[in-house]
Amino acid sequence: MTNYEVLYIISPKADDNTRNELIAKFEGIVTSAGGTATVNAWGMRKLAYDINFVSEGYYVLMDFSAPETTPAELERQMRITDSVLRFIVTKKISNKHTRAAEARRAEIAKQREEARAAEAAKAEAAAKEAAEKEEAENEVAAPEAEEAQQATAVEPEAVEVSEPEAAAEQPAAEAAEETKDGE
Repeated sequence: MTNYEVLYIISPKADDNTRNELIAKFEGIVTSAGGTATVNAWGMRKLAYDINFVSEGYYVLMDFSAPETTPAELERQMRITDSVLRFIVTKKISNKHTRAAEARRAEIAKQREEARAAEAAKAEAAAKEAAEKEEAENEVAAPEAEEAQQATAVEPEAVEVSEPEAAAEQPAAEAAEETKDGE
């Protein structure tokens, strides 16, 4: 079963009873072929242009699901009915989008995915480069740190001088200064 819709305009000259009979007749054509139909009567509306000197019409929209031969029979019946001013039968697309629109959407999605993959690869390369740079810095900094540790370990400890020794050194230092001044 294929989904279709038909929009047809019934002449305003037809009374309510005739209008209802036509709606039931077209719905019956679909149901007798083994399909299902839902009718939506829009009512009287002004036409965009006059058709057979008529400026108004009774609009009816019918959605139906039927075998593929049914629309041809429905169109034939509408053509021979004088009260139908205009009609159009269209095949409904299940997802309401054309194949071209789906192809465009698929192409855009593909481009976005490629852009995301390129961005992820770029970020991964930058992270790898940063890790290599950090590793190289650590290799350079490691010998410097070892040298600093060795320098602190080799430094002689500070020698503490006791008070009597410091007092004995002080007069000797003063005497040495006086001899320098005297010369």
